[in-house]
Amino acid sequence: MLKADPKVSIIMPTWNRAAYIMESVESVLNQTYQNWELIIVDDGSEDDTAAVILQVQDSRVKFYEAGKIGLGIKLKNIGIERSVGELIAFIDSDDMWAPEKLEKQLIAFNHYPDAGFSITGGYNFKKPNEPLEYFYKEREGMRYDDIFISFFQSEASVLIPTLMFRRQCLPVIRRSIETSPGSDVEFLLDLSLNFKGIILYEPLLYR
Repeated sequence: MLKADPKVSIIMPTWNRAAYIMESVESVLNQTYQNWELIIVDDGSEDDTAAVILQVQDSRVKFYEAGKIGLGIKLKNIGIERSVGELIAFIDSDDMWAPEKLEKQLIAFNHYPDAGFSITGGYNFKKPNEPLEYFYKEREGMRYDDIFISFFQSEASVLIPTLMFRRQCLPVIRRSIETSPGSDVEFLLDLSLNFKGIILYEPLLYR
């Protein structure tokens, strides 16, 4: 079981997203669950990304200039190394979360204490509140299982911004980063090989 009020560390890699990043940050600020830290790892942006973030008056939002790395998984790992939360999640700097995203994943973890990770539904959009394509045909409900094969049967979406995992899964994550540093999704597949997962079908990521 999780502690009553576990901290969630949210990792946001970014590069030249000054025009979009505040929408993503605001979707974190507006979460119904508020015990989180947001670690933004900048990949050598050449626009005003840093200036935009430095205007945010919230001590939970932390900005780290990594220089030019170029690989999303390495940027995520830089954020992980600076995180302290019992749970870790990711969001891209041009995506948005539903306000209840963190809260509903935490409820699911408490319901399934043996689960190592959780992913959610969501949809693609061009205009806000106008879904173009949903990740799942289901829009509600939950699944708890060994879901590795499901990724290859198009029953589970390999979308990292929906992911939340427990800190005890980090050895698997680090091993995957070392063996597949160019892959943003390899560690999710490795997680599903080693831990049971939860799929929340509700659309909680907007990309």
